[in-house]
Amino acid sequence: MDWLYQFMSEWGYWALLLTMILENMNIPIPSEVVLGFAGFLVSQDVFTYWAAVAVGTLAGIIGSLLSYAIGYYGGRPLLLRYGRYVMLRQHELHRADDWFQRYGGIAVFTGRLLPGVRTFISLPAGMARYPLLPFIAYTVLGTIPWTMLLVWAGMTLGEHWQQLLEYDMEIMLAGGVIALLAYLFYRWRRGQEQD
Repeated sequence: MDWLYQFMSEWGYWALLLTMILENMNIPIPSEVVLGFAGFLVSQDVFTYWAAVAVGTLAGIIGSLLSYAIGYYGGRPLLLRYGRYVMLRQHELHRADDWFQRYGGIAVFTGRLLPGVRTFISLPAGMARYPLLPFIAYTVLGTIPWTMLLVWAGMTLGEHWQQLLEYDMEIMLAGGVIALLAYLFYRWRRGQEQD
């Protein structure tokens, strides 16, 4: 990952934008590394916290829209044929597809908070031709806390920002708790609307 650190150090926010777009398009670049390093750059006064969050969020939206378009226009045959080149295995696609079919739009939001699902959820949303505006809204709502958390963690850890990779389970657990709370709120609101 030395190339990534050098790229971000030299190209700044443009490198952050590009790498996070690629990460959100299912290219295997871990967001923990990119956003954690961005947080480290905040601690070194190279980046500012809110600018890094804004760029990371914008990149998440752009990358998710591009993945949505791949699912929308290419569908399952394209993804099954070429997905292995971006480390998208058939079982991951099925898992994200099942999650989306079961929960609809809330799956986009909660999926954006779960490592291993967060980037892949856009593909089945596109395949299912989920309406674009709600997709964007749920994507924004799910991308912001993830981006804020990882940039903050990298900033707080400073020179030890790479410890984020050691805390992958904790990050996954935090994302899972947020996703569970969002799902429970969704169920509660649905119950309120039906009464």
